[in-house]
Amino acid sequence: MKENITNLKILIFLLCSIGIISLYSASSSYASSRFSDYKYFFENQSIRLFIGFILLLVVSFIDYRFYNRNSRIIIISCWVIIFFGYLTSLNLPTSRGLIIFGNNVISTSDIAKFGLIIYLASFIEINKKKINNVKILLYDLFPYVGVTLLLIFFQPDMSTTFSISLILLTMIYVAGIDIKYIYYTIAASSIIAITKIFSTQFQYTRFINWYYGTGDNQSIGSLLALSNGGLLGNGLDGSVIKKGHLPASHTDFILPIIGEEFGFIGIFSIFILFFLFLFYSIKILQNIQDLFGFFLGLGITMNIVIYFLINSAYVVGIFPTTGLPLPFMSYGGSHLVLSLGSMGILINMGRSNLTNKTINYNEF
Repeated sequence: MKENITNLKILIFLLCSIGIISLYSASSSYASSRFSDYKYFFENQSIRLFIGFILLLVVSFIDYRFYNRNSRIIIISCWVIIFFGYLTSLNLPTSRGLIIFGNNVISTSDIAKFGLIIYLASFIEINKKKINNVKILLYDLFPYVGVTLLLIFFQPDMSTTFSISLILLTMIYVAGIDIKYIYYTIAASSIIAITKIFSTQFQYTRFINWYYGTGDNQSIGSLLALSNGGLLGNGLDGSVIKKGHLPASHTDFILPIIGEEFGFIGIFSIFILFFLFLFYSIKILQNIQDLFGFFLGLGITMNIVIYFLINSAYVVGIFPTTGLPLPFMSYGGSHLVLSLGSMGILINMGRSNLTNKTINYNEF
């Protein structure tokens, strides 16, 4: 068990190290032209990494059961934070951030995401044997999850709503809910999403461009970067596409720059690291001795894996561009800091359940 925790720590460090080096390379040209400082994004990201690792360290010493005892307070607090995000963003096109003194302090949807994971894990522990009771689902689950997702959806942030929904559906499916409820949820959500796409011009344009494969400069630049990299890549700082040919190359599209500079081998190595992250996370989850801890850890793990898979899918054009970051690597504050903080929770769960016994949750 200790080896799994140690290996997980090493993987997190490796992913963040590769991320900060790749970000420095991907952002230096853009930072020089816009801010006359090629280290601008690198220095900002380094500060966020430092804050994230401090949060990881602090959270790793907080008993994860604390979140279970306060799950309802946490989810309602998330509503309050999102509401203040709306209030502080009245003159902006979106309400995704909490604006204080003119600065976007944190993404409210990222906070709400972890609030939802905590609440659902707590709900599953309390209602594991009654998980298919319609009355319980209607009164104790759907109102809390539905209100939170709708608040995020109308920020507007459809991509984050979609990714969070995948995380929650994975958790509730593993908990043993009847598959028909998942089908009903997907059907209702699809109707809402389709209506929103066709009634919102920029989302409709993005979808049409993706569907017909035209007008999407990011996807085109991304594919060119990946093809330029070949097998071994052009070396660190050898990317041509990052020099004005690929918008957001240091944020959502950092993976193609890694591919151009380090080739197929570099991309393959990133996939191996995330696979190992999933492997060792599952190893830790197998020893968690309470349902809340297991499902909280599952949600945290799937948050990283699903974001990675969605980001990888849209940089090669499988999905329309969503704006979701590559975990531990893309430029940004909220997602990086909170993702590292969630790793502290996972590490705390591993420490609190130091045993070689593999738990059979069907016994609960």
